[in-house]
Amino acid sequence: MPSTAFTQPITSASPKSILTINSAAMIGRVDFAYLRDNFATTNDTKISEVEPNNNSIATIRDLIFELGAITGMICTTFMSVPHDFNRTDDESRPSPNDDPFWTEPSPQKEELSRQLGELFLHLFRISASCHLDLCTCVLKKIELNGQKYPVELCKGKAGKYTDYSEHTGITTTEGQCTINTPTKASSNDMEDTTTVEGITILIRNFADERLWHRHHCPRNIALAMMGEVGELAEIFQWKKDEGELDMKMTEKELDKVGQEVADVTIYLLRLADVCHVQLGDEARKLIEACEED
Repeated sequence: MPSTAFTQPITSASPKSILTINSAAMIGRVDFAYLRDNFATTNDTKISEVEPNNNSIATIRDLIFELGAITGMICTTFMSVPHDFNRTDDESRPSPNDDPFWTEPSPQKEELSRQLGELFLHLFRISASCHLDLCTCVLKKIELNGQKYPVELCKGKAGKYTDYSEHTGITTTEGQCTINTPTKASSNDMEDTTTVEGITILIRNFADERLWHRHHCPRNIALAMMGEVGELAEIFQWKKDEGELDMKMTEKELDKVGQEVADVTIYLLRLADVCHVQLGDEARKLIEACEED
């Protein structure tokens, strides 16, 4: 049984407890590499066996359309879940994340969990088709986000990174490339940057340090994730369905793709966390179900 450290979103009263969980919390962790290497692409080729230069822009655009379709199913589900409220004015109110809908099993919760797992695996498919490593993209983007959102400047605020450009030097056109950005390193054993659960905790702590947990309610995060899917689609909207990926896109454009895929993934990991969904386990169950078929 996974530790409750992975099912209880951090609140303002519990940021330190996550660092004191004993080694039993390591049980049940799912490696990004396991998901990458065991999930089949649409032609039943293992992701790790995808050859360079064999993916057309048309194929990748099809995958983006499919991403939109899966996201649409999730959005349909979120139309009938409990409504959010922000805790900005009254921290004594119970978190909307603790509503019984999220904490208790139900057919609707089970279906939503499956949908989130399906979306997660599809992001691996898109990454592989673009010759990107999803885990690396996520860790690089977390590192960049740390520079874009300095803790001391954005605590409790929900503004855009451009609000801090005067201090960070990062604007819409400068400082955004992650080609040479180091991957975010873990600061403790709980933030194991090779596993779904470890990176989930890394993202959770990132939000908690900035007091963003008050804004991170399920429907809020779902809408934020939907916006990032749109930004990924925007990269491919005028590419047309001709040519191969490596012939049509520059290194900087592929870096942008990696960042947008990472943004969707980061919000997905955060969404699963606040919804009390074990995203790694859900993805693993889908893989095992495919292997049984």
